[in-house]
Amino acid sequence: MGGRRRWWGYTHPRSRAAVHLAFWLLLAGLAGAVWWWVRGRRAPLRPAPVRVAQGVAAGLAVGLVLVGTTWRSVTDLGDAPVCSAPPGEEWESTGEVGTLTPGVLAQKVATWPETGLAMLYADARGLSVCRYAAADYYVGVDPVAVAGRRTVNVGDMVISPRFPTVPAEAAALARHESRHRPQWAVATVLAGPAAFPLAYAVDDLFFPGARNHFERLAGLDDGGYVLEGTGPVLGPLQVGVLLVAGAAVAVPVVRRVRRVRLDRRDRRRRAGTAGAG
Repeated sequence: MGGRRRWWGYTHPRSRAAVHLAFWLLLAGLAGAVWWWVRGRRAPLRPAPVRVAQGVAAGLAVGLVLVGTTWRSVTDLGDAPVCSAPPGEEWESTGEVGTLTPGVLAQKVATWPETGLAMLYADARGLSVCRYAAADYYVGVDPVAVAGRRTVNVGDMVISPRFPTVPAEAAALARHESRHRPQWAVATVLAGPAAFPLAYAVDDLFFPGARNHFERLAGLDDGGYVLEGTGPVLGPLQVGVLLVAGAAVAVPVVRRVRRVRLDRRDRRRRAGTAGAG
């Protein structure tokens, strides 16, 4: 490649600068959010701690979206190599990425911020990045396999601690992970970048492993899953979460009903006092 800059691994000079930018941007967003919500005292139904918490969450979310969007916009992985197994066999694809269809383009645009964060993480960690040409999809592989780490899909990219060395198995796993991209895209359009990971986490809590609806839609065989059932799992953790969620919904409702009753009682007392006078 000569003197050409590479966009993966530690070789890109902007990687560490982007990490520092992310830190200061998030810090600024955090400080601004705290200031904004502390000053917003005209919302009597929202106590100061609630306003601060909401402001912190909003500041962090905006900061992450800005960092991800910026990094994805300045990153060009067009010359990343096509994914291949160690023997040099390509994963059911040619050396050229297929035609960019309107559907794939829409998915890439919708997952732009999330993909940028994944690319920044891969660059800062020094992961080897390649393209799964059959789906125009990026794969970041850690050169050192770490036990216990799971393969994680983030928008238009998958971060994997270890990929199969058999070409057919590697192609199947990449194909499976690329099917999560439209799920990310739809969830992002409907409810924002955090919608898919939250929905996946909730689904995986009650439908773990091969029971997970998102994994089933992506193809269990390609993902290496073994179907053991389709029903929900209701253990102590799941029951506890349901109880906490129920209490979180019921407590505000009960408080609201009590407040309405007290208001009605106060109005009746005032009306009776005025009539007696």
